[in-house]
Amino acid sequence: MKPAPLLHFVLGVWLGGSVILGSVVAYNFSGVEDLFARNPRLAEQAGFSPDDPDAKKTSLIWVHSSELNRVFFEIWNRTQLVLGALAVGLALWGRSRRAPVLLLATGTLLVALTHWGIEPEIVALGRQLDFLPRTPPPAILETFQRYHGAYFLAESLRFGVVALAALLLIGRGMRGGRE
Repeated sequence: MKPAPLLHFVLGVWLGGSVILGSVVAYNFSGVEDLFARNPRLAEQAGFSPDDPDAKKTSLIWVHSSELNRVFFEIWNRTQLVLGALAVGLALWGRSRRAPVLLLATGTLLVALTHWGIEPEIVALGRQLDFLPRTPPPAILETFQRYHGAYFLAESLRFGVVALAALLLIGRGMRGGRE
């Protein structure tokens, strides 16, 4: 068995999973208003108006969405570590060129740094923010936003380097190379 088809599959799962998870967690928060619009009874039972940002962010619905996102990211980051290790291993097995292997290793390292370095801080700070009114903004909100920004930057960079590695590997394979 040649490793290239399996490597291409792993890279597709890794990149596709990132797009799907990003869509899910983005909707998980922005979807609160959408769900209220779709189901008027939900708005009646929620105990707050979706137009009131302070009430929304201290509601059980919002905190539940936050907790779901925390779980989703924890599971996805662990999955990415496995996918990254598989991708690097398959690229080495297939004797891929140095650049794609280094890019895949960099992507895996970025996942490790975000999973063990940034993610725990976001979770801890996020849980401290749960149920806190946003007016005035809590003192820890700025710190949370910095960590969140760092996470998004690292994850965007990781996606970019993995996508570039995939393009190099697949492009070379299409031209009849070893990848």
